[in-house]
Amino acid sequence: MKIVLLILVILFLIDLYIAEECLRRITRPKRYTEEEMRESEIANGFSAAIEAYEKKWEREAFEFKSEDVVLSGEFIDNPDGKKDKVVIIAHGHTVNRYASIKYADMFYRLGYNVVLYDERYHGRSTGKRCTLGQKEAIDLSNVIRFVKERFGENCSIGLHGESMGAATSLLVLRYEKPVFVIADCPFCDSERLFNEFVVNNLHIPPILVIPLVKVLGRLQYDYRIKDVSPIEAVRNSDVPICFMHGDSDKLIDCNHSRQMYKVSENPKSEIHLFEGADHACSVVLYPERYEQLLQDFLRFL
Repeated sequence: MKIVLLILVILFLIDLYIAEECLRRITRPKRYTEEEMRESEIANGFSAAIEAYEKKWEREAFEFKSEDVVLSGEFIDNPDGKKDKVVIIAHGHTVNRYASIKYADMFYRLGYNVVLYDERYHGRSTGKRCTLGQKEAIDLSNVIRFVKERFGENCSIGLHGESMGAATSLLVLRYEKPVFVIADCPFCDSERLFNEFVVNNLHIPPILVIPLVKVLGRLQYDYRIKDVSPIEAVRNSDVPICFMHGDSDKLIDCNHSRQMYKVSENPKSEIHLFEGADHACSVVLYPERYEQLLQDFLRFL
């Protein structure tokens, strides 16, 4: 009996360690510096976009408080565009605004004013932890209101997000109604994402870990997995959404986008899968196609 009890205690401690490690990877991951992201983006073929950002565009830095953090970002005014057309770009997990510059370059050519910012915990913004979209969606809602103060209450605001930034851009549909959302490789539900991670990487049944992740997340980090469900926000919104996803994405399966596209109620919503593209690499492998799809989607909005 004592041996059985000891084995159960050991198994529980192992599961507890795994649950804590999962939460650590989400809430306090290693963050890339701006210089690291700059080098990565240049290596991926976006040196012209980086040069335009650093040397040509008219940039105005901003900071403002959103709940318990200070968000840092930039307004990029487009002298050849329309003052009332604005896109806000949200980056992914572990990176910063430098990962958004390649998308900013495309929107800039399409006549948009651009807003780049670092999500909480990342880049120059403050914050003790990341919440994978839970609090980031509230932050993005505050960014939208801040942008309206700058460009006018009636300005036309669209959103572009990559990975976690895409999930954030969809979650914000609970609070806001942008003109459009471009969602690049988003996850549809964080519980499903955790389940898939545990199965694909740890090769153990999720039931052994996920209940502990839910409890620890709520008690230690005020992080509620069930609240982070972009698909529910999409289901209850009529905003046109363009889903972009690599069909070889090993981190977030493209079926996440497929499922959200199916529940999107706007007839102008679209989904585009990129052959052979891994996570957040659609634009890297197919930059011209990506930009053309953007242009075609936005033309009739």
